[in-house]
This record gives sequence, structure tokens and C-alpha cells, in this order.
Amino acid sequence: MQVMRILQVRDHGCLVNIIVQHHIREACSDDAEAIARLVRILGYELGPACVTERMAVYQSEFSRVFIAANPIDLIGFLSFHAIPLFHEVGMLGRITAMAVAPHHQREGVGSSLVHAAENFAVTVGCARMEVTSGDKREQDAHRFYIAQGYHSDCRRFLKHLPTIKQG
Repeated sequence: MQVMRILQVRDHGCLVNIIVQHHIREACSDDAEAIARLVRILGYELGPACVTERMAVYQSEFSRVFIAANPIDLIGFLSFHAIPLFHEVGMLGRITAMAVAPHHQREGVGSSLVHAAENFAVTVGCARMEVTSGDKREQDAHRFYIAQGYHSDCRRFLKHLPTIKQG
């Protein structure tokens, strides 16, 4: 999916129109290093090898990793997974992670990624979408998701479990 937008920015006191373009596609293993850099924006350390492993897990009929790229670089990513609902008909689509390079935020990149995930969600039978965003992200991510039509619906309870060592 190719996206082109015209943004108005101030340059030395003058209002200037600039054309910003990017495209959305499914991620491939060549994207692992760039996605690892974007994951750091979220505050997590995940090397390219781990990203490649995670992308392999997302190679299922109900999961996808989308990337946003401009002609120069990969500028955003979003991971998505759908799970069947037990208590009602349909699936629940979940954005499990998303990041956009800081100097490309507010250019429509995040909106394009969410739109790609929502389109995919419809094709696999999702009745609704959800995303979790930490309380500390209220000034940026929360406002973004509200602008995308999401709203706070319930409280999530979280418990960390012990790690099982394999091997």
C-alpha cells in the first residue's frame, strides 16, 4: 500500500508544503535490524536475531508484522495477532507492538500501519481490535489511538510468571 501526504511545515517563518510518502508491506527477515532499532524506541532491547525469531512465530494465518518504509529507510513497524473469542463469535485482533521513528511521527505512518492491521483483521474474521499502551504513554500513544477511533474499555490485570528454562 503506497501512501502520499502533503504536510505544511514552517521553514524560517514561512509555511511550506512538503510531500511525504511511504509504503506498507509485510515484514521480511531482511527487516530485522531496522525493526530492532524501532523496538528500542519502545524501551526494549531486542537484537536482530531475536526479531527474526519473533517474526517466524508471526508467520501464521492469524498473525502479521507490517512495516512502513520510505524510499530511504524502514520508518515504522506493527505486529498483529488474532485470537479466537470464546464467549462470542469472531476473533479479537490485537496490536502487540508498534513504533514509528521519532522524526517520522505525525506523517501518517502510524495511521497507515494501523489501517493495514485493521484490514487484515477483517479478512481473518476479527469482530474488534485492541491495543495495550502503558500509562506513561498518555501524551503520545494514547492520543494517537484515540484519534484512530480506539477508546479505553477495561482495566487489564497483569502478572509476570517465572521463566521456564529450556534445554
